[in-house]
Amino acid sequence: MTSSSPAALKSCLDVLRRTDPRDAEANLAGLARLISDDDAADELYQRVDVPLRVAEDDEADGRKVSALDSVASTPEFSFPDPLKNDSTAPPPPVRPLICRQYLLCEHNRDGDSHRSPWSNAYHPPLDDGLRPPERLRSLELRANEVFDKYRELYYRKASSVSSVYLWETDDEGGTGTAEQPPGFAGCFLIRNQIDEGNYWNAIHVVDVGAASKGVCRYQLTTTILLSIAPSSPELKKTTVSGSLVRRNERERPVEDDGDHIVNVGKFVEDVEGEMRSEMEGLYVHRTKTVVELIRKEGPRETEGRAHTMALNEAVLAMAVSKKASLKDGADA
Repeated sequence: MTSSSPAALKSCLDVLRRTDPRDAEANLAGLARLISDDDAADELYQRVDVPLRVAEDDEADGRKVSALDSVASTPEFSFPDPLKNDSTAPPPPVRPLICRQYLLCEHNRDGDSHRSPWSNAYHPPLDDGLRPPERLRSLELRANEVFDKYRELYYRKASSVSSVYLWETDDEGGTGTAEQPPGFAGCFLIRNQIDEGNYWNAIHVVDVGAASKGVCRYQLTTTILLSIAPSSPELKKTTVSGSLVRRNERERPVEDDGDHIVNVGKFVEDVEGEMRSEMEGLYVHRTKTVVELIRKEGPRETEGRAHTMALNEAVLAMAVSKKASLKDGADA
């Protein structure tokens, strides 16, 4: 694009708003290649949400998980007596590899690598990748555990994945103090993939301000990506997909960093519930109503045709009545 960066960025955003969210990733990559300014292309990637992808992390607590880990904890297993030469003794059971799933997004990407919230390691490995400081890393681990329970309660455990990522912000609060730590930002992600073509992605990006007089301001931007594809063979080319974005703010009291997890968790729960009801009661219901008006099963007449026939019958009845009145007058 030869136009200025702000104009090019605005044009790209307008195009993406009018395209299928399922193709957002491919369309985003194509539009980014058309922008000559690298900073504008990076901003485009940051401002556009695409369907979340899942990766697996085979590290736990910062160390590589080995097939030799933890065999003595198996209840039904006892190690053979080393003084006895028993070649028939069964080998110790091997615990399967521990792989924690995590979500890929722009907020945990550095170059071509993505950081796992469980081990804090980049995949593919990246030694100098950006990582949160100790305070945020501790809070990030706790938030992931809590949000994972939230996911299990609200979504199908087998089909959903959640991740939380925290990072520092360049706000005016500077480095803060022990009594008043600086603000930060984070994203809370949920991906619920029922099957191919049917998914729900919730992307919550929160900006946590520095606490002032025991009160903290939270700014939450939530994006819901939804795709529904009927399983009927006759409707295999029919899909309903779209996205919804909402921005909200609220203030809550805080005493320590643990209160941020409680406050953000309730905030996310409230907003997600409202948006779920809005999409179900407004957008999905409206689409269903429009489809039912356009297309009906069986040989039934449409409402428009029935209305036209009723008008024709009324006009004909008035004409007959008027003709009869004129005839009665002429006879008199």
